[in-house]
Amino acid sequence: MTNILDSLITVVIGSISGVTKAVNDGISILEDFFYVRIDGLPFIVLGSRQVGKTTLIEWLKHNMKDISDFEPDPTAAGGVAVPDFTSKVSNGQHMKLKPGRDVGGEYAMWETDWVELFREAQPRGIIFLIDHTDVHLQKDALNFVMQMIDDEPDAAKNLKAFFIVVNKSDLWSDEQSMEDIMANYRNEQKRMRAQAERTGYKYAITFGSLMTGKHIKSTIKEFFNAIRPKAQ
Repeated sequence: MTNILDSLITVVIGSISGVTKAVNDGISILEDFFYVRIDGLPFIVLGSRQVGKTTLIEWLKHNMKDISDFEPDPTAAGGVAVPDFTSKVSNGQHMKLKPGRDVGGEYAMWETDWVELFREAQPRGIIFLIDHTDVHLQKDALNFVMQMIDDEPDAAKNLKAFFIVVNKSDLWSDEQSMEDIMANYRNEQKRMRAQAERTGYKYAITFGSLMTGKHIKSTIKEFFNAIRPKAQ
């Protein structure tokens, strides 16, 4: 009798688990459809001055195609509102993207424009751009963002991915490697790894050139796949 009862309990619990999983999968698919096709995937682009933030947003608008003739002016205080747009970023699939605002990288803008954007967007992902110049300022900017994540838990509650992209490889790759550049950021990498483990976001560090698209398309695809509700 005991064996029969045990078997019955196993069947019932297994059936309930199967139904629960099916329901959860269905909800995840609907949520993914809502973000990717209707409302837009909220993300923000940050980084110190002149590292390529405006260029990245423009590049995404152009479906990650060549924009070598794009020469934007520095972004003014307050930033520039960026309407939602659809971009072809993954395996031929178009995603609706929601960057919110293009913000400048001057030090005075960090505690105003960056924090306001972070609070407003409550992003699912952050792309942080650096390049091979002005290491001290860019280290400060990266530490500011990590501290902002800790200080603004309500704004950070949806954060799923934080990617660092070393831009402008077309200018520095002949003389140094990404490892050479990131050697200046050892403490920041340790801090980021600890924060990712504590808060649960996915982090990655990679490189490329927004001017040529080289070595960066796969990173952007991985980023948006990481912040959508149901990864493909």
